Amino acid sequence: MSESSNYLDPSVLKGLSQFLDEEKQLHLLDRYLYDSQQLIEQLVSALTDNDATEARRMVHSLKSTSANVGALPLSSLSKELEMLAAEEKLDEVRSRVDELIECFAHTSEAINNLDIMQSRQAS
Repeated sequence: MSESSNYLDPSVLKGLSQFLDEEKQLHLLDRYLYDSQQLIEQLVSALTDNDATEARRMVHSLKSTSANVGALPLSSLSKELEMLAAEEKLDEVRSRVDELIECFAHTSEAINNLDIMQSRQAS
């Protein structure tokens, strides 16, 4: 199994390509990477502030957007953290932030290694 398929569901990506032209796919993936990084930073801030509502909102958004681009492991992990935040178990969420960051790093790498992203970098 390739690195990409460990972190990205090819069937979701194929579905996107049926509805979006290459330029829109690139924009979607770029936006996903940027927004996800922001959500993770805002999650860390919410955890620092002991704000369970904001922490839940950040991981809920990350869960949804990750599922939309086929980043299912990141979506699944975000769902687990969302449930913990909803139960105000912020220490448990904090203990898994590094895992979330690492999963996002692998997801980002997999996205950047997609043919569509590589073809843009080559031009």
